[in-house]
Amino acid sequence: MRYCNQCHRITPGEPVFCNFCGRSYDFKLCPSRHPNPRNAEVCNQCGSRELSTPHPRIPLWLAPIVALLSILPGLLLVCVTVLFLIGLVNALVHSPQALFQLMLIGLMISFLWYLYMHLPAFLRRFLSRLFHRSKRDDHGH
Repeated sequence: MRYCNQCHRITPGEPVFCNFCGRSYDFKLCPSRHPNPRNAEVCNQCGSRELSTPHPRIPLWLAPIVALLSILPGLLLVCVTVLFLIGLVNALVHSPQALFQLMLIGLMISFLWYLYMHLPAFLRRFLSRLFHRSKRDDHGH
């Protein structure tokens, strides 16, 4: 899946162009599909001047926010698990009557971990590539 920063839509699979606005992802392409840097005026392999228009890059300030949002569910789940374990140890020491309620909470946390670990592969790739920058920069270095 690829997210287009121009039209804000998702195209399934590993497309080269956005299905909705027609812009290319992360680089310019000539009619022969040769990849070129974003600032290229002419194809560096065939010399064609007909290059696609790439979708805009995300702002630099937005990249850390997106990265934080992609790891936030895992961090939150780790914190809840640690708090649960502390509460479980406390209940074992002080009030064994609360063990049944803690067992139910533990089962719910286990189910959340199961869901988190078994996200569909396409969703995990989408989250990691949502605003993925190309390894090649604008100058083709």
